[in-house]
Amino acid sequence: MNVKTYQTKSLQEALDRIKHDFGNEALILSTREVKPARGLGFLRKPKWEVAATAPRLASAAAATALAPALAAPKAEPPAPAKIAAPKVEPLNLEQDIARRGTQADRRIDMLLEDMDVLKRSVRSLGRAIPSKADPSGGLYGELVSQGIDPELADRLVVSASEGDPSPGESRNRVRRLLADMIVIDPPAEFHAKSRIVSIFVGPTGAGKTTTIAKIAGQAVARYNKKVALITTDMLRVGSQDQLSRFGALLNVPAYTCSDVSTLMDLVQSLDDRDLVLIDTPGASPSDLARLSRLEEVLMLPEARVNLVIGATTRSVDVNRILTRFQRFSPQRVIFTKLDETESRSAMVGDLLRNEVRITYLTDGQRVPEDLLIPSASEMAKWVLPLD
Repeated sequence: MNVKTYQTKSLQEALDRIKHDFGNEALILSTREVKPARGLGFLRKPKWEVAATAPRLASAAAATALAPALAAPKAEPPAPAKIAAPKVEPLNLEQDIARRGTQADRRIDMLLEDMDVLKRSVRSLGRAIPSKADPSGGLYGELVSQGIDPELADRLVVSASEGDPSPGESRNRVRRLLADMIVIDPPAEFHAKSRIVSIFVGPTGAGKTTTIAKIAGQAVARYNKKVALITTDMLRVGSQDQLSRFGALLNVPAYTCSDVSTLMDLVQSLDDRDLVLIDTPGASPSDLARLSRLEEVLMLPEARVNLVIGATTRSVDVNRILTRFQRFSPQRVIFTKLDETESRSAMVGDLLRNEVRITYLTDGQRVPEDLLIPSASEMAKWVLPLD
């Protein structure tokens, strides 16, 4: 029996060689994956060992093996029963290879993915290791130290390094790439042609009420908007008085609502207002009961939800706040109290990590002056300052 064993780098290569030697009806006798030893910490591609023969040779071998059994019945009376030679069904070579190769291909894909992750990790580690020429760990190390995720920092540096630019140009490229990734949501409260209803949610002490007053003040003074203020915060002592004082200062009406039905009726009655700003009670991300009660207040179909977060909040807590307040479907984030932190770059990392938009910044207690419209290019400079 003419059996040939093929050692190839892939199943497809084995298929091509077997078809060349035995034709399309060749029989696959065995298929075995041969994995060589690991070298230098990286996995090499596995090899394949495939044994095959021609179908006519397999049939002849089977007939030869049955010859003694066929001779014995002929010597005995009565007439011997006819014993048919076993039928050897040729296998479909391509189907067999495909069946055996599918599972192996999945394993190979997994190995290649693992190798890709390993390569990125080694590359990132290499960039982060300080050298005599660059004790800081380079541009990659600077990005990570400023709050940018390592994987994103690696992609930015690789992209900016194409064409072997100078260090200064690489830095400028990364800064531009960061600016392109930061999404600024235009302040509809100022520029919308139709009525806007905006609700402000966030943790206790984030500065929601003061932010509302700043937006209202600029809407009235700079954009000639007709504004109304509403508070639903019945929990914090003095919250109603605070918003009322802001309303009196800005010469705009301020209202208090204690239940959902009253709020809906009130909002509908204020159809002559260009802008309705609604304050809500602060809620800790861990206070699920209060978050559930707050959810009832936000059942206004036309409302835009703003999530207010203090700039001094740690990144791990920002992630937790965004996760817990996601139930309210906030369309944008407002970072407050920039004047209370010296590390503004972490906010950029938080925005990119969570893929959220930003619409306002506040950097002081003055009403309405300390309200800023963010600039993506300026925020990118927080991460990589100009030389």
